[in-house]
Amino acid sequence: MKKLYLLLLLMIIAVGAIFFVRTKNTKNSIIQIEKQEVKGIKEEPKYSVETHIIGENDTFAKVMADFGIDYSEMLAIVDAASSTYDITNIKVGQPLRLAKDQGGRDAYLEYEIGKENYVHIDFLADGIFQVEKKPIEYTTEIVKQSAVINSSMYLDGLDANIPEGVIVEFADIFAWTIDFSVQVQKGDSFQILYEKRTRDSQDAVYGNILAGKFVNNGKEYTAYLFEDSDGKLAYYSAQGENLQKQFLKAPLEFKRITSGFTYARFDPINYQKQKHLAIDYAAPVGTPVMAVGDGTIDFVGWSTIGFGNFISIHHNDTYTTQYAHLSAFTKGLKIGSKVVQGEVIGYVGSTGHSTGAHLHYQIKQNGVLVNPLEIDLPAGDPVPDDKLEEFRIVIDKYSEMMK
Repeated sequence: MKKLYLLLLLMIIAVGAIFFVRTKNTKNSIIQIEKQEVKGIKEEPKYSVETHIIGENDTFAKVMADFGIDYSEMLAIVDAASSTYDITNIKVGQPLRLAKDQGGRDAYLEYEIGKENYVHIDFLADGIFQVEKKPIEYTTEIVKQSAVINSSMYLDGLDANIPEGVIVEFADIFAWTIDFSVQVQKGDSFQILYEKRTRDSQDAVYGNILAGKFVNNGKEYTAYLFEDSDGKLAYYSAQGENLQKQFLKAPLEFKRITSGFTYARFDPINYQKQKHLAIDYAAPVGTPVMAVGDGTIDFVGWSTIGFGNFISIHHNDTYTTQYAHLSAFTKGLKIGSKVVQGEVIGYVGSTGHSTGAHLHYQIKQNGVLVNPLEIDLPAGDPVPDDKLEEFRIVIDKYSEMMK
């Protein structure tokens, strides 16, 4: 009997040992598999990236050829991207990047459409391309900057370390309200609240101007960025009035007036007093001239009445604006061409009856010349009633930040 018990005990010990060994081996096997899976994680591929900044005479085909991409492959890229973005529509100053993998093969192409988005094109196998439009990722902080005007808003803004682009855009916001060439005076001041962006720890293009204030001769003008009824961003005064009007106050930026609207001006060419029912803006030859409003070109060419190179824009049944003594026109303009507010239509010159470089600018209202500085034009739609409460919250927020 004792022998039987001893035999059973030995069998139990043996079975237990076998189970323990198998369990241990299984665990070891699992651990090994887990280690293999960890080892098998792919590292992020490394690329060498070549960046080309688009120049004046660049075309997409030319840049691709410089990158070593042949013409047929370039056409395939254009075709693949066409439903996302017309990649041939490249603009001066924008970066275009080609990345190659460690084997020297083309990996992807990127083009920055503007300061908000870029097009990413992956080079897949067998001449296939995957195209996506992506947002540019920035780190953003809100910055407040201000300046007091001693000489000009532009120069004093630069002296206050405000980025040039921010100054110009700030002026554009108030371009329907203030003519910076004549109204600004010493002692005026301005304040800007805008998004400062960094990208890869480097300063990048600034973001939106969120709010601004301009004090001119003691009168305060304000602007607040707000989403309109159509979901588009627009600028409004503190009273909810749309700052965009039918016409810009002036067709040039930061210039001075040499001759105003008058019925008795001494003409230096004819040596007698004559009507001057327009505004003359002094500016260097080549200074861009902008259309002050949307419209259709009804004349572009040489004037036979002393205006030299001359453009006339029909805006509606009431208003026509005219621009004289230009050195050149924007390429492609012709009678019937559509232009939009702020679009460059030509360049300052001294053609025709002119004694120096300037722009002669005039407005006709119902066919009669009127003073461009005194004309009162309607603004765009104000903040809708159902969004006024939301708008007031925005005003309170940005006003507090500008204190």
